[in-house]
Order: sequence, then structure tokens, then C-alpha cells
Amino acid sequence: MDDDLIPTGDPDGDADDGDVVIAHGRAGNDPNLIRDPPPQPLLSVRRLVILVVLAVAVGCLVVAAQSGGGTEGEGNDLAVVAYDPRPGGQVARQAPVGVELEPGYDGRLTINGVPIPEEQMLGAITPGTEAFANLPPEQQDLGPRPNNKNVVKFQPGPGKAVSQYDTGNVDISVRFWKVAEGRDESRTITYTIRVF
Repeated sequence: MDDDLIPTGDPDGDADDGDVVIAHGRAGNDPNLIRDPPPQPLLSVRRLVILVVLAVAVGCLVVAAQSGGGTEGEGNDLAVVAYDPRPGGQVARQAPVGVELEPGYDGRLTINGVPIPEEQMLGAITPGTEAFANLPPEQQDLGPRPNNKNVVKFQPGPGKAVSQYDTGNVDISVRFWKVAEGRDESRTITYTIRVF
């Protein structure tokens, strides 16, 4: 019998009487017939492709982290949690704009040189209204935004300081401060968005 052939179920060792014969190295799915697999090279084409794909993915993540969420240009400040939209971003003419600050901060917006009254900011409860009158006195003392001082955003509309943005570049200026320290310790960030 040939050494390359392994008879199965052949007690007499004669492969010529109709018994199944499996050629060595072609064991199919039988794990008992698989010995040591041949050694693989350290850098195969497949492994190089995987490494290149992983490197590109990591590079994309790094670029995205550096360019998103208000981490660019003049708008850098650790007190700013999020921009809406981010500096250089695009919005429609009636979209809300501004920033969210760390809790414990307050701020005001100026859009293209127009100061936005606090009563017109998102989340404001206008003094003199029934909703404001229903607030406890300690919250009324905090002004028209007692529960969301750190959300410094504005949405244009009829009767507001800005009814709609002009198309093109719009300059946003945010003056903000820690509530505990007061406005005398304020800082200002300025950035530009694009309106379409």
C-alpha cells in the first residue's frame, strides 16, 4: 500500500477490496487527520491589508475628533460643552444657534453685532407671564432662565431681535461666566457659521 494513502475501516490492510481510502493531506473535515498546519509568514498580504484598514480607521477617528464639536478656531474653551452648530457649520435661516456650557455657567449671545435679550433665548420664561408667576420666588430671582442658565441658544423669529439670519457668514459671539463669580469674570468666544 502507498504511504500517502490512509485506509479507513480496513482491518486487513488491503485497500483494494472496496474500502474507503483518504489521501494524506486531504482529510476533509476530520480533525483527527489534521496534524500541524504549515507555518504562516509573519506578514502576509491578508495581514498587511488588515493593518492598512485599521490604520486608516484610526486616522479617520483622530481627524473627526479634532474637527468636530467646537474644538477649532477661536471657539475653543473648556467651559463649552457643545456648539449648535459647530464653528464653520451650516444652518438654515431660522435654525437655533448657540452653545451649551458646563453646569454652573451663564451667558449671553450676540449675533452679527445684535445683542440677544435673555428673555428671547431658548428656554426663557418671560417675566410678567403666568408661567413666570408660578415659579417659586427663589427661581424668579434667577431671571427668565432659572433652570437652564448654561444653555445659551437663540432661535430667530417674528418680533425677536433677529427675525432670520442673512444668507452667508454669520458671526456668533458668546459672553459667559461662572454664576458664582459673576459677570465681571466673563470670557468671550467668537466664531462664524454659514447660513444657506
